[in-house]
Amino acid sequence: MRYLGVSRAELYSPGRVSGDAAIFRSVAAELVRHGHEVSCMTEQELVERGIPAGVDGIFQMCRSARALDVLRGASVPVINSVDAVTGCSRATQVRILQGTGLVPESMICSTDAVPAGWNTYPCWIKRADSHAVDKDDVMYASCQAECSAALCALATRGLGECVIQAHVKGWIVKFYGVRGGGLTDCYASSAADGKFGLERYNDSPEQAYVDVEGLTVVAERAADLLGVDVYGGDAIVGPDGTVTIIDFNDWPSFRSCTVGAASRIAELIISKTDDRKQK
Repeated sequence: MRYLGVSRAELYSPGRVSGDAAIFRSVAAELVRHGHEVSCMTEQELVERGIPAGVDGIFQMCRSARALDVLRGASVPVINSVDAVTGCSRATQVRILQGTGLVPESMICSTDAVPAGWNTYPCWIKRADSHAVDKDDVMYASCQAECSAALCALATRGLGECVIQAHVKGWIVKFYGVRGGGLTDCYASSAADGKFGLERYNDSPEQAYVDVEGLTVVAERAADLLGVDVYGGDAIVGPDGTVTIIDFNDWPSFRSCTVGAASRIAELIISKTDDRKQK
C-alpha cells in the first residue's frame, strides 16, 4: 500500500520540534519496514499541492486550519482524523469531556471579564482555540484579580474566548498511548519536562506513585470520547490516587518511547487501511 505522511509545522511544536520530527520519521520507517511505500510532505506543501493521487492512507500531525481543511476532503483513512484533531482544541475538548469526571471543573467564557459564576481559586486560564504555542497561552491565577489580569492579557492579544479551569492538587503524570492498545509510556513529570515551566505550581513528591492501570482506563476513555487514535497528555494524580486529565493532545512527540510507539502506531495505520480495503 501507499501512504502519505504529513508532518507538523514547527509553529505547533514549541520546544518539541525534534521530538515531533523523530516520531514522524519513525512511523514512516516502520511502514516502509512492513513493505509499504511512503511519501511525506509538510503542512504547507499539503495546502499548496493537495493530496497526491493514488494514496491508500494518510498519517498526519497537522494543526493548521488550512491543512486540516484539505485533509477533510480525503477519501482514504486519515490518522488522526480531522475531527479528532479539532476535538482536541482546548474549548472543544472541555465541551466533550466536561461532566465525565475526567477533567477539572472548567468554564468556557469570554475574555472580557471573569464570569460571575466562577469562584474557584487557584485556577488556570487557557486560550480556547488551540494548545499552548506561547508561554502566555496558559496562565496560573491564585485569586480573582490575577484571573482578571490573565483574561485581559489574552484579550489584548485578540483572543476573545478562553477556558478557566480549576487547579487540581497533586503531581503531574505525562502519558502516551495508541487507542485500543493502551499506554506506550507514562511517568511522573518534573519542572524540567515542561515547555514553559508551569509545572512549578504542582506538587513534587519524593515518591510519585502512578497507578498505570487506572491511568490507562482514564486515558483510553478520553481517547474514545474524543475519537483520537494516537494520543498523549498530562494528568494530575491526587493524594488519594484520583486521576484527572488537564491536557489531552493529538499525536504528541512520544519522546520517552519513540521506537515502541512508532511500531504500534504503524500497526494501527495498517489495520485501519486494511479495514477500509475490505469494506
